[in-house]
Amino acid sequence: MQEDAAELAQLMVTGCQILSEQGLVEGFGHLSARLPDGHILMTPRKALGLVQPDELVTLDLEGGVIRGTRPALEVAMHLAVYRARPEVRAIARTHSRACAVLGVLGWPVRAVHGFGCHLGPLVPVYPEVGLIHDRAAGEAVVAALGQHEALLLRGNGTLVTAPSLVDAVVRAIWLEEAAAIQLAARAAGGEPQYFTPEEVARRLGQDRADEPRRAWAFYAALAAGELL
Repeated sequence: MQEDAAELAQLMVTGCQILSEQGLVEGFGHLSARLPDGHILMTPRKALGLVQPDELVTLDLEGGVIRGTRPALEVAMHLAVYRARPEVRAIARTHSRACAVLGVLGWPVRAVHGFGCHLGPLVPVYPEVGLIHDRAAGEAVVAALGQHEALLLRGNGTLVTAPSLVDAVVRAIWLEEAAAIQLAARAAGGEPQYFTPEEVARRLGQDRADEPRRAWAFYAALAAGELL
């Protein structure tokens, strides 16, 4: 289902609240998504938990601002992904802690639990440091991303791609879960039993199409304070 612009804007604000409540972002991080007309909707340069619908920024694929002001500083990275990967319809950019630890170790996140399979068998590490704030840097990230679903940015958080905004937010949570499980297993003194590509494909085939939306409904209620 492809949401209209107003629905997408409200989803984006809810996504901001979910990522904040889950501790995947604090003062920094961003979300973006393709609009039905091909333009990009993106969070402004502001802590995600504070973003309001009328503050969202609309851009074209070359970075021209159509509505709003001051998109996230790393807008070049988002736009580079959208130009290179037409199937990507949303991106979550987080600073989750377990992923950060693996990133600075140079260890990829690998599938170790069922929902982690939504990120594929492996999430690689982009080894360069610093903000991705120009076209050349954005295209270097895209080259490292390749056809993977996500990327750890060494010392700089994560980049998560998805076919929808709901999937992007939920995948960011599942990526952090996979990283935390991987770290805990190693801390216990063993090497995790990683899923093979065949096991990843088989596990994904067992999921229902609405699994991300089911998870989203729970996390949205949690972020709104509706669960005791």
